[in-house]
Amino acid sequence: MPNPRSNSPTLRAPTLRDDGLQLDEDRRFQRRFWRIQRIAWLLFGAVCLLALLGLTGSGGALHRGELRLDGARVEFPRISRWEGTDEVSITFERPAAAHSFRIGQDFFDRFSVERIQPEPAQATLSDRGQGFAVPAQGPGPHKVVLDVRALHFGWTRLDIAIGAQRRAAHILVLP
Repeated sequence: MPNPRSNSPTLRAPTLRDDGLQLDEDRRFQRRFWRIQRIAWLLFGAVCLLALLGLTGSGGALHRGELRLDGARVEFPRISRWEGTDEVSITFERPAAAHSFRIGQDFFDRFSVERIQPEPAQATLSDRGQGFAVPAQGPGPHKVVLDVRALHFGWTRLDIAIGAQRRAAHILVLP
């Protein structure tokens, strides 16, 4: 019933629903919204779990990969960050006066080598990649570390040859 003293109609209370609530809302819309919200929380949780495992390029159990070939072990980042520094290390397990390895050109198209420790005695360049000869220092395993920086993002192929064996791995560079 309109109020005779006012020009606006009086407000009426919402009707009583079947579930006993006296609300004026679209229950179907609310259920859809809650379902979408739960899915979003699951997706956020999955992203956090992937980050903890190392699939965002910041450490973790899955961050580094390993190749074994001809008496050597190569450790490389599976996931790297654009403009971020990473490390590729080669551990030669057999004693020798000098160790040599070759890395394919695809790797050098996307990465720059900031430093090689110990410094190579000889470096060769070909259309298939770059070769390095590093003198061994003392008995036991000998480790060569390449400090690299990603120049472009995307999939990169790390093709490495030591002795007569050659292996390939892939590195994902994230922006």
